[in-house]
Amino acid sequence: MIEETVAKIEAAIRETRGTDPKNKAELIAMLEQLKIEVQRETRSKDILDKADEKLKDAAVEFDVTHPRLAAIVGEVSMLLSKIGI
Repeated sequence: MIEETVAKIEAAIRETRGTDPKNKAELIAMLEQLKIEVQRETRSKDILDKADEKLKDAAVEFDVTHPRLAAIVGEVSMLLSKIGI
């Protein structure tokens, strides 16, 4: 389930137009790191917390210009919280 949500976020970020390419690349890199951590048996809480915080920051930044992306990022944050991360 979380993998699907991360995939949705990644697709939304890739489809986003008019975004600073550096920010877009950074978000995609963070999602890649998040995917790796989610699949590990022993997850690094520090890395997941940092990724979660950056995703929340991204939601705030894109909220006005990209409300769909902001909603998806918020959904991932909630899912991470629900699984204890």
